[in-house]
Amino acid sequence: MSTSVLSQLQAVAQEVSESKTPEERIAALTQAFDLFSQETIRLETAYQSLQQKFATVNVELQETNRALNDKVGELDMMTTYLNSIVGNMTQGLLFVDLSGDVTTFNRSAERMLGLSYDKVLLKKYWESFGDDFFGFSMQTALATGEVPASAYVTVEGANPRELEVSTTFVLHGDESMQGLILLMRDITELRRLQTIASRDDRMKELGAMAASVAHEIRNPLGGIKGFASLLCRDLEEKPEMQQMAQYIVDGATTLDRLVTDVLNYSRPLQMHIEVVDIVENIRGIIDFVRADQSLGDNISIDFVASKEGLCAPIDQQMFKAVLLNLIVNGAQAMKEGGVLKIACSEEKGCSIITVADTGVGITAENLEKIFSPFFTTKTEGNGFGLSEVHKIIQAHGGDIDVVSEVGEGTTFTIKLPLKA
Repeated sequence: MSTSVLSQLQAVAQEVSESKTPEERIAALTQAFDLFSQETIRLETAYQSLQQKFATVNVELQETNRALNDKVGELDMMTTYLNSIVGNMTQGLLFVDLSGDVTTFNRSAERMLGLSYDKVLLKKYWESFGDDFFGFSMQTALATGEVPASAYVTVEGANPRELEVSTTFVLHGDESMQGLILLMRDITELRRLQTIASRDDRMKELGAMAASVAHEIRNPLGGIKGFASLLCRDLEEKPEMQQMAQYIVDGATTLDRLVTDVLNYSRPLQMHIEVVDIVENIRGIIDFVRADQSLGDNISIDFVASKEGLCAPIDQQMFKAVLLNLIVNGAQAMKEGGVLKIACSEEKGCSIITVADTGVGITAENLEKIFSPFFTTKTEGNGFGLSEVHKIIQAHGGDIDVVSEVGEGTTFTIKLPLKA
C-alpha cells in the first residue's frame, strides 16, 4: 500500500472518530472502503504483473541453465575425449608449467619411467625427478625458455629402457597454461634391432671375406700337405725329422678343416623342413646328451615345458645341432658343476626356448661378439659354433638373443615361428 493512500485512510479514520452523526460516519467509512478497494485492485494488478515478469525471467533462466548445461556437457565430453587420446598415446607425455608443477602425465609416461601417476601429477617436478633427469637443467629451461630439441635418457631398473625425448615450449596464452612439453618415445626395441642388423651386416661381410680367403688358402695348403706327406714317407729312417714333417701334415689338416668350416658357413643352408613336436624333440636331444659320459656327473639338466604338443616347422638335424651347441657351451661354462635349465613355452605365435646356465658368464664387451665367426674365448675352437647357431636360427625365420652377468651365468633365448 502506497504512503499517499495510507495517509488518506488515516485521515478518513480521523473523520470517522470525529463524526457526530451516523450519516457522517457512514459516509467516511464508505470513502475509506472505496480507497481500500482501489488500492487492493492496484496491488492485485501489480502482483499479476510481477507474476508475469517472474514467469518470463524464470523461462529465460531455464533457457540460460539449459544452454550452460549443454556447454558443460560439451566441455566434459571434450575433456574426456582429449584425456582418452592423451591416455592412450603410445608416446609418453609430460607437461611442466612455468612454476615447475607437472600438470600432465599419461599412462605411457608412467610405464616408461616406472613412476606412479599419483606420485607425479600435480606435484613439483623436482619431487619425482632430478633437475637434469632428461639431460638438461629443468630450472634453467623454465627460467630461460631454452632447451635442446631432443635428448636421450636411459631409465635404469629391472628392464632398462632407452627413451628419446622431444621438447617443445608453450609460451602463448595465459601464463598458467605456459610451460614445457616433453614427449617420450621408447626406442629400446629399435636399438636392439639396430644392433642385430649391424651384427647381421658384419657377419655377412665376414662370411663373404672368409669364403674368398678360404679359396685362396686351400690351393697352397693342399700343396703343403702333399709335400709334407712325401717328406714323412722319405724320412722313415730319420724319426725325429719325420715327426717334424708329421707336425706339418697335422697342421695342414687342421687348417684344411678350418677352411672347410669357413666355406660351409659362407654357403646358404640347405634345409629339410618338417613340422615336428618341439617339446618331444628337445626331450630326445636331452636324453642323447645325458647318455654322453663326457657331460660329467656334476652337471644336471632340468627341462620344463609350459605346453605340450607345441609343433613348429624346423630342420630336425639343424635344430639338434643348435641345441647341442648351447648345451655343451653351458656345461663347459660350469666348470664346478651346476644345473643347466632348459625351458620351452609359447608366446604370440612363436615357440620360446631358453637355455640357462649358472656358469662364469660373459663380459659386456664380449657379449656383442659371440655370434661373430672366429670369435671364441676358449683355448680350443675356431669360433664357428655360435655363429652357425645364429645362422641356422635366422634361416628358420627366428631370432636368438643372449643375456649374461659375469659370475652369475648366461641365458640364450631362441624364438621360432610356429608357422612356416
